[in-house]
Amino acid sequence: MATGLLLEIIARVLAPTLDYDRVHIHSFPEIAEEMRSGKRPRIMILGNSLLLHGVDSALLEENISNSLSRPCSVSKVTPVATAARDWLYLYDTYFTQSGSHPDIVVIGFVGHHLPDQYELKLRRLARHFCSLENLGSCLDEESPSLDGRAIGILSHFSALFGDQRTHQWGVSSAVIPQFGKGASRLNNILDAAKNHPAGKKEPSITGNESPGRTYRKLNQLIRALKTHGVEPYFVPMPQPEPWTIDPTARAVIEENGATLIEGPVNPPIGKRDFSDGYHLGETGKTRFTSFLSSVLSEKLSNTESSSP
Repeated sequence: MATGLLLEIIARVLAPTLDYDRVHIHSFPEIAEEMRSGKRPRIMILGNSLLLHGVDSALLEENISNSLSRPCSVSKVTPVATAARDWLYLYDTYFTQSGSHPDIVVIGFVGHHLPDQYELKLRRLARHFCSLENLGSCLDEESPSLDGRAIGILSHFSALFGDQRTHQWGVSSAVIPQFGKGASRLNNILDAAKNHPAGKKEPSITGNESPGRTYRKLNQLIRALKTHGVEPYFVPMPQPEPWTIDPTARAVIEENGATLIEGPVNPPIGKRDFSDGYHLGETGKTRFTSFLSSVLSEKLSNTESSSP
């Protein structure tokens, strides 16, 4: 008992600095506070490692401010290995419950990030993206079994249990040479493969059918944002090979009043602009940020000019 308590205390002390992702997650309350007093328009970049590595927030803020001839503020909320389900709960936990809403949320994604079928990482979801207010409804929705509820509750209240995989990763990285780099590279390959089924340059889903894919979380996320007066923008992220959006996902986005940003990045982003075959490198980041700032600046200008 004493040993377990000691380990839990150590886990709680280490939790905010376990890795760069935990540092980022523990900064969400600060980001929410800064957003509340930020210069309008307040823009949140919401996504995962694709946006973490793919958008230069300082350059985006500078470009949009210059285009609008007045300041704006840009915040990045980009925890790695997350998708629509995670974004739904973390936005509610850190921003809705604190009353800190941006004017615009820009969500970057590739095909497998939007469906409900994205892998459920229950420990991480319950530990880092849920609060006492929404933990019960989350478990009712995501893992209603007795085992699932027990894992979710333990993960939420125990740093040792909730962050167990991260602790295992740290130990493995310490004792196995190149473990961290190798595992990260493998994860990137697997993520890219999910977006490009083997032997095809385009996803296997075409036409109006999307067998096995549902988008309830995406629907809930958009509606939650719109309820609080936030304008959601969805931007398909560049990949080394072309890919297309599931027509059902497109319909959910458009029918709920969100904006889908599409268009060629100029100059074009090629394979050499990716750092690892999945994430944008420095040149790709700069080009994509310039594209995004141009599109957002135009939309913001049009919105302001049409306002009474």
